[in-house]
Amino acid sequence: MYKRRARVLFWHPTDPAKAHYAAALAEALGADWLEARADETDHAWPDLLIALDCHAAPDIPRAAHTQCKYWPLTQDDWEDAVRARILGVLGGLRLLARMDQSPAPGQTSPVDKTPRLN
Repeated sequence: MYKRRARVLFWHPTDPAKAHYAAALAEALGADWLEARADETDHAWPDLLIALDCHAAPDIPRAAHTQCKYWPLTQDDWEDAVRARILGVLGGLRLLARMDQSPAPGQTSPVDKTPRLN
């Protein structure tokens, strides 16, 4: 199903350290499934833009193919909230791959998909 890892760009309107934290955490939790960055100037790079501490999609340049999600965060436990949401994204990627029995990008499939003639 997946030919390459999903490209995720984390962005924060005022605190880039939160975006960097989220990108590092996403890489640590799901490096088989996604590439995560916080500093990316190529607007065509990300498949998904995640705006932290936002209640609407930010008005920043992005490619037509780039999906945008916004994650409002609380001040007290924002690290836990980011972790839970990243795990949700990874769970969604795994679920989609399970639907056609495909592995993470770059891994060999545990299921033999060779067509049978008989």
